Amino acid sequence: MDDLSVSKDGFPVSDNESFTTCHPGNFGKNWQANKIWYGVSIDKNLSDNVFGLIKKLEKSFFASGILGKEDNLRKAKFCTRGEEILPAIQHQYQHLDFSLKSYYVVAHISSKHIQLSLHQVVKLASPGEDPASIIIQDEMIQVDDVYDTLCKSIMKSLQVKCQVDYCTTHKSQKDTQYDFQSFEIYSNIYRNLRPCVVELFEKNKSNLDMDSKIQLDINTKCGCSISIFLRDIIEVSLMSVIESMATDIVASLTNKRLFGDNIPNYIFVFGDPFNLGQGSKIHIAYTMIMQKAIDDGVYMKEKDTKIFALRESIFQLLETFLSGKKPYMFERFVTGTLCQVSSKTYGMRISNIRSSISFTRINSDGDSKNTISDDGSYLVFIQKGKPAPTKGFIIQINIKKDIRLEILQLESSTSTVPDKYTLLHGDTPGVIYEIYSISLTDISINTFVVEYEQISNNLSIKLSRGCMSRISDYIDRPYYETENILEPLTLAYI
Repeated sequence: MDDLSVSKDGFPVSDNESFTTCHPGNFGKNWQANKIWYGVSIDKNLSDNVFGLIKKLEKSFFASGILGKEDNLRKAKFCTRGEEILPAIQHQYQHLDFSLKSYYVVAHISSKHIQLSLHQVVKLASPGEDPASIIIQDEMIQVDDVYDTLCKSIMKSLQVKCQVDYCTTHKSQKDTQYDFQSFEIYSNIYRNLRPCVVELFEKNKSNLDMDSKIQLDINTKCGCSISIFLRDIIEVSLMSVIESMATDIVASLTNKRLFGDNIPNYIFVFGDPFNLGQGSKIHIAYTMIMQKAIDDGVYMKEKDTKIFALRESIFQLLETFLSGKKPYMFERFVTGTLCQVSSKTYGMRISNIRSSISFTRINSDGDSKNTISDDGSYLVFIQKGKPAPTKGFIIQINIKKDIRLEILQLESSTSTVPDKYTLLHGDTPGVIYEIYSISLTDISINTFVVEYEQISNNLSIKLSRGCMSRISDYIDRPYYETENILEPLTLAYI
């Protein structure tokens, strides 16, 4: 492992890259004889919506021939963007106190979503050792395309303030009024607005000229046009869009559904959703507005969380920190991936008042995977020493009934750890937790969904309706019932 290397140009300069691979690069004539690692960082939105699981992404590396099953010279480790960033952050902000078990949030803003990752510090820095944190909650907030929102805000501001440059025909008619809410005028301006705003931002990357402007024809019938100045775009429209994004980020501080009762000490904001170019004058202005907007939001929430809107991208920050040091994700190749795992094994079965009920487990892709008989056996669905699944599954019974989801927590003294999705005898000793479907609806249905949540060190198991029962249930009944199991999670290198 001493020969692990990374190419010097492994990190892109823009966070708009959804998929980044640190590849072997050029190591002279004998590089193929060395052990080569691939550190793959992927945008969470792409991972969730395209690959579904990191495992599927890993399989694509084998399928493409980049990795071989028996090849010990090439290894790959995968992560979502923003993992294992604590050493670089602490190097950048050496005055900050990252105490053990404290929390911080990494907010990454993209053009159509905001990724909020709640980290917990699990290892402090020591001589020769970097600090470490784990992600205990990862949430995606979908937002409208930032440029669409910006252009709509600009159009709205035109109703209040607009400088019309009249054509020769209308120069003498200074009192001519244009209705910017009319479909013809609105659509004519709007369809040309976005590329002009992008071009204006591009021109202001090296030198910020607040009096620079774009000019757009009002209609196709004459030469009358409007001028929109960069000053108005930034101070009115861009500021309102940024404030909206800042509100979404700050709301996480008090949203218990997102992060429970865990209040982070710090929020680090990354991202260039408008593709302004990190380090450019226009991007610096964007960062300053974002910093103030989130600071104001935190002040209004009366929280002590400190905010840092970074001008660098995540990869630029890593590149600076890694210069002359060991490669990014190096520890994963040496000791494994540090993550939360279950300290116990859990099985489940379905029953009603009188007896057990047979059911079928259907995965998130809709494929039937297991059929469990009505002999009282438990299906293992969380395995000791393994990460709790991030995606749930559907359980389906043959007839419509009120059910009871019985969850068996195996005794710690169990000598062997049963594999996931194997069956345990109905008399297996352990603690029983129960969730009843009658809490969700008083109409018998035959499809339910079992999901999991990890909040801090707690595991929450959720049972929800898997199909529409009746409309009143969505008003009078909760959508899901949960069973919170205290402190079943621990740390391990996988």
